Amino acid sequence: MIGRSGNREPKHLLDIDAEQNIGNGIQALQPQAGGATVVPQTNPERILMLSGPSSAGQTTSVALTASRIVPGPNNPSPGFPGPITGVIEFGNGGQFTKVEVDIPIGPFAGTLKTAAPATEPQDGGVIITVPTGMLRVYARYDNQFIQPLMGLPIQSLAQVASAAFIGPGGPVAQDPNPAHNIPAEPVQVKAMAAYFSRHTSRVYKTQYLFVGSRSTGIPQTVQPDGFWCIPAFARAVKILRFPTTVPVNVTLWDNMGHQLETIAIPSGPSPIIPVTGTETILGISPSDPLNNQVSLLAACYEIGI
Repeated sequence: MIGRSGNREPKHLLDIDAEQNIGNGIQALQPQAGGATVVPQTNPERILMLSGPSSAGQTTSVALTASRIVPGPNNPSPGFPGPITGVIEFGNGGQFTKVEVDIPIGPFAGTLKTAAPATEPQDGGVIITVPTGMLRVYARYDNQFIQPLMGLPIQSLAQVASAAFIGPGGPVAQDPNPAHNIPAEPVQVKAMAAYFSRHTSRVYKTQYLFVGSRSTGIPQTVQPDGFWCIPAFARAVKILRFPTTVPVNVTLWDNMGHQLETIAIPSGPSPIIPVTGTETILGISPSDPLNNQVSLLAACYEIGI
């Protein structure tokens, strides 16, 4: 809309801050310190904050990227990066919802555990399209975050059995030898937004349920009747476990406690399990009492948004 003065009056979301929406929202995320936890680290700084002057809104696509940081003042001890979660809040300002997704970290420049100096790391990324008149984008470093079991008190699978465990991106070893202790490293995340929707990204969210300590190698017994909330907008799930020879049963429930279906996963890779209807709770139980020890258990969801 053009007023009498000839100036265009901003109306839609991206009319307000055209500089920020093309990638000037950049943040360096630091890994979480200490032992694994069921409370995710918070990174309050937004990497994108766009508020439209009206609730009319528009379909907006958001590109989220993550890359390693080369050795220097911001990364004095390069190690293993990630994992990183993107958090997107969208709505009209007064009412909004959110979705969480994995942000893959770009190809390594250097070795697996050391970024190469004087080399620009490549970004890895995803694209998500949402209808919105307001857009807030965060990034969270989940290197020590273990998804909590439903119930009180909130616990992880490892805490239930008092097992030694670390987060998915925690130190490789926890012993006095510094050569064996390779910590997680900071990463750089960026967000960009534009009015387009024909994207080809397949978006995922991984829930790490148990990651055994690499220093002790102690596996964990898969507990019967472990329940976790299915993430928002999930449409399929694949159970990740190591070793894959451990058979498990997966149950899908609604939020009123009704068991809707059970899927048996024998030895071998997990099938892709559709999440349909009112299925909002995931259950995992061992199916063989003599073969129920895992050093990694996770649920990877495809997010349909």
